[in-house]
Amino acid sequence: MLEFKPLLLEAKTLLDPFFCNFGEGSCQHSFAAAFCLKEKYGNRYCIQDGFLFLLREKRCTKTEQVYLFPLGDMTDISTTRHAIDTLFEDAHQHGKKLIFETVTERAKDFLEKHYPEQFNIEEKRNNAEYIFSREKLAELPGKEYEGRRWEVHRFQKEYEGRYSIEELKPAHFEEVKIFSRRWYDNFYTEETNAQLRAEENALKLALKHFYELDLHGLVILIDGKIAAFEYGTPLNQNTYDGFVEKADRSYKYIYKMLNNSVAKRCPNTIEWLNWEEDLGHEGLRKMKLSYRPEYLIKKYLIKEKGLKN
Repeated sequence: MLEFKPLLLEAKTLLDPFFCNFGEGSCQHSFAAAFCLKEKYGNRYCIQDGFLFLLREKRCTKTEQVYLFPLGDMTDISTTRHAIDTLFEDAHQHGKKLIFETVTERAKDFLEKHYPEQFNIEEKRNNAEYIFSREKLAELPGKEYEGRRWEVHRFQKEYEGRYSIEELKPAHFEEVKIFSRRWYDNFYTEETNAQLRAEENALKLALKHFYELDLHGLVILIDGKIAAFEYGTPLNQNTYDGFVEKADRSYKYIYKMLNNSVAKRCPNTIEWLNWEEDLGHEGLRKMKLSYRPEYLIKKYLIKEKGLKN
């Protein structure tokens, strides 16, 4: 049985190489995400035989043991099979079936090829991640981005002399918390309560350990007050994950300005921006698609056969 450990801040140096080298640019595969969402998912980790295993303890049930797909070098088929077999054994020792959440297409294909007829596989469109060209979102070139350029210019003209863009620093943190509290109050419903509470708790944890988690961000100030903010983290050498962004929609085109500013302020070494999932929100999906993603990282829920649905 694997010995899973609490996901503490001190583990970052140990876990970062697994996320960076084998995470495929997925927003689920960063230490910052795993750490900040540990209360939501009950994330625990174990490193064994060259693979990182992540258990989602709070997602487990009486019959299901829930993990992320193991992170390691998948070019060696035998060692990858051994890692998966290790999770089979761990789940079965708990008297449960093996479940993988947020599985990438590459990992899904491996299971289909090497474990035929052993899993039920379901694509989860709501969990697909949107990947954009940083350069395109920074420059908004050509006719296809003409509308977005116009909206950014309209913001700049509308609030000329009143707005500024600054790096997100500790001096902004308390105002960010207050701003976020107002934002969440506007969106809490019985249906979204659990999701948004978990997100708000993750935000507080991120701000508490901002630099230790290698987070970066910006704020847009209008008349000296925060009108929007964003922060995120590099997933690898060429991909940046926009972890959280919030804006006051009473300011026209504020989100367009925020998206453009983030792309412009990312280092030129960043080729891709991960805008994460839309979680099935119709308006959010429409907006993300309107920016013309380069591709989606498809995600799958994979269950060992024999489970009751």
